[in-house]
Amino acid sequence: MPSRRSHTKSHHGCAQCKHRRIKCDEFRPICSSCHKKHIRCSFEGEFTPQTLHHGFAASSTRVDLIPRNESFQLPLLDLELLNHWHVATVRTLVHDKSTEKVLREFVPQEALSHPFLMHSLLALSALHLSHHGPVERRHKYTEAAMTHNNISLSLCKPLLNNVTSGNCHALFAFACFVVMFSFAAHGPKVDPGAQHPSAVLEVFMLIRGVASIVGQARPWIEAGGMRDLLKLGEQSREESNTAHARELYDRVSDIYDNLKRPSRPGCYDSQSLVIEESVQKFLDLLQQAIGVANPATSIMMRWPAVISVKYLDLLQANHPTALVVLAHYGVALELMAENWWLDGWGAFLVNTSLYRSGPHPGPELIWAREAIRRQS
Repeated sequence: MPSRRSHTKSHHGCAQCKHRRIKCDEFRPICSSCHKKHIRCSFEGEFTPQTLHHGFAASSTRVDLIPRNESFQLPLLDLELLNHWHVATVRTLVHDKSTEKVLREFVPQEALSHPFLMHSLLALSALHLSHHGPVERRHKYTEAAMTHNNISLSLCKPLLNNVTSGNCHALFAFACFVVMFSFAAHGPKVDPGAQHPSAVLEVFMLIRGVASIVGQARPWIEAGGMRDLLKLGEQSREESNTAHARELYDRVSDIYDNLKRPSRPGCYDSQSLVIEESVQKFLDLLQQAIGVANPATSIMMRWPAVISVKYLDLLQANHPTALVVLAHYGVALELMAENWWLDGWGAFLVNTSLYRSGPHPGPELIWAREAIRRQS
């Protein structure tokens, strides 16, 4: 009687094949079964050069990187997004050659080893196309942007509490991209009727997340290829908006002085102190912005990261003075807006503050509204 042929049973197949109880050939980044059925493979999110090597070792019968069958198709949309990143999107995010080079060369190289960053990069490129690409394809680009962003967030989440010298550059770039994506995806261009601080608070918290990653990894970032991104806003620009920025500075200084002089002796409460500290940091950044030829948005983007979270609580509660400060911050963004992903946010912050303050806005909010109209 012939002996039974032995075989080795693998337990490393993809989740989809396990669920369907069929044999998986374990080919990366997409197994043959999932590829044939055009469904998402769990291997796709873990694709790295190391898993590519494992894929060759795991299957002795499949040694071709690209399967040799007529049904195989290249991911043309993703290739389009990657190409658009290099030829167009990068130039809309930064305005000097050194940081352009970082985004065009160093970041994509990092993304090859960190799939969450690649998905984030493709998401931002797709969102840029959804704003400025052919009208008939914008819906397709929006869907691609949301899909890549969701995958990026799910892949990155386990790493956020484990910043290392090996992943800090990718996490820093990812965090910057997520902020830009959130401004563009949840801003007034998407929902013009939104008048609630929730969208504001969401992106403010994301900015604070970027600052947290930088705080943990600054020495590593400063020693690596992404160090120029830390200097955004320090470069001089050709045009000048300094006169309007100085007017804004004087207005915010008046708010600060009024906070320092409470209307009644002994009524200097903790809420006033929180707002005073937030306004002081606002003034510090404005002073820094005025010091360069054309104030860069990236300088003022630091404000949500340096204020107390208690100020955000006051915004959530529609504190009148907190709303006044937010409106003036909106004027600052409008004065310095230079990026498509921030388009309309200055007016959005002012209008939200006006709406949440009630039917009778004070002179500070009226000035902010007029300042926005002058910029339109």
